[in-house]
Amino acid sequence: MKTFKPWTSLMHSIYIAENDLRQSFKSVRHIVWSLLFPIFMMLTFSFRYGAFGPDPQFINFLIPGIVGMTAMFGSINETMSIVWDKSLGVFDRILAAPVSSTSIIVGKTMSGAVMGVISALVLLTIGSTLFNVLLGNVGAILLITLLASFSFTGIGTIISGLASEPREAMMLSNLLRFPMMFLGGVFFSVEAMPPPLPIVARALPLTYSTEALRAVMSENINITLVLFDVVVLLAYTIGTIVVGSRILMRLMTR
Repeated sequence: MKTFKPWTSLMHSIYIAENDLRQSFKSVRHIVWSLLFPIFMMLTFSFRYGAFGPDPQFINFLIPGIVGMTAMFGSINETMSIVWDKSLGVFDRILAAPVSSTSIIVGKTMSGAVMGVISALVLLTIGSTLFNVLLGNVGAILLITLLASFSFTGIGTIISGLASEPREAMMLSNLLRFPMMFLGGVFFSVEAMPPPLPIVARALPLTYSTEALRAVMSENINITLVLFDVVVLLAYTIGTIVVGSRILMRLMTR
């Protein structure tokens, strides 16, 4: 029976996360293609409605939403590796070594969150460079992006645990990501949506991540709003990771 040692378990998790990230960055085309979609959406909406369009201020509304959306896509995409590991029997080989199932789950979660933050920072850099968007508090942006990435990683973990094969996982993730993209306040204000869509939007973590990012990237930061969004994202993070971890642990240890 494997004994649980916190420091050793953490090191195992870091090693698993590092290995996953190394595998992801080996495929340059995978990284480029995953970033092209949010870049395309950013340019399309910015040139149509903001920047050089009829509402130049729209770009300040758009970029934080794009950053949150990119964190969502990057985090969930990274956790799709769990499905491949299940189908290839990687989990069985890892569990045969002195590595706990908790270390595996934490490592996968860490790699997904890191990939989400990296993807979001690339889009944030592009947006601020091309359109001179006000960044505001960079530390707060990083914290919110990291927290949002962890919540999206938890969702990806649940999807990976429920899916039996990679194609099913991609279908389930797209079924969730694309409605969330349009209902999460990325391109349109939640308040401007017809009922009952605002109620649906308020049930999505992307809504709170975009709302918090817009708040900290504005000149007048609403601290109360940011704290509320952070608390909701933290609740999403804990809830989704706990549920996703239990699903994966049941699959790995049965």
